[in-house]
Amino acid sequence: MIEGRIGVAGLEEIRHRLGDLEGKAPSVLARAINRTTANIKKNMAQQASARYHVTNTDARKTIKASQANRSSLGALVASRGSPISLAKFKVSPNRPVQYSRGRPSPKVYKAEVRKGQGKDPLDGNPKSFIAVMKNGHKGVFTRTGRTDGLTRRERNTMTYNSRSRANRNSSHEDIIRENYGPSVPQMIRNEESMAFIQEDARSTLEKRLDAEISNILRKG
Repeated sequence: MIEGRIGVAGLEEIRHRLGDLEGKAPSVLARAINRTTANIKKNMAQQASARYHVTNTDARKTIKASQANRSSLGALVASRGSPISLAKFKVSPNRPVQYSRGRPSPKVYKAEVRKGQGKDPLDGNPKSFIAVMKNGHKGVFTRTGRTDGLTRRERNTMTYNSRSRANRNSSHEDIIRENYGPSVPQMIRNEESMAFIQEDARSTLEKRLDAEISNILRKG
């Protein structure tokens, strides 16, 4: 999980700027904070999708924000998410393994998680491959006949791989484990992304406060 908190000090300064309308200071602050949290949510998703092969929509689904109000002048923006199936990233070719005369095609899959880093061959021993499970889920899997040394999550996501249409020419009937990439919070949690998000939040909050105060004073 990665989170950002927004709070505002200097309420008295806002009251002073509002003058006779100082009673509206809490509402002014709450509106400014809520506009800022909306901007933070947008920036978090954009930072993830700009650097990784994840859609902006999928990234936004992991981000939630609380709302400020007159009695609670603060808000929390948090991204919570589990590691994402490697098949959701850029895998080539993006299809289940096929067999011709008993030979697999492709010989080796390649995957790129972070944009611009280049595709890494999934050529470990044993090699990883794409397959579609009976429930329709497509993933990048690796055969393993062992459960010791694996995490509880990894053991729970294992399935038995019997001969299927995807590998009918294979004699493998052992346990396979799905491979995952980073979670959205992990994508955002880097110095460059966090610096941009925090600086933009500070700038947005200042601008929204000025705009809200000007609007209140103009209306009277």
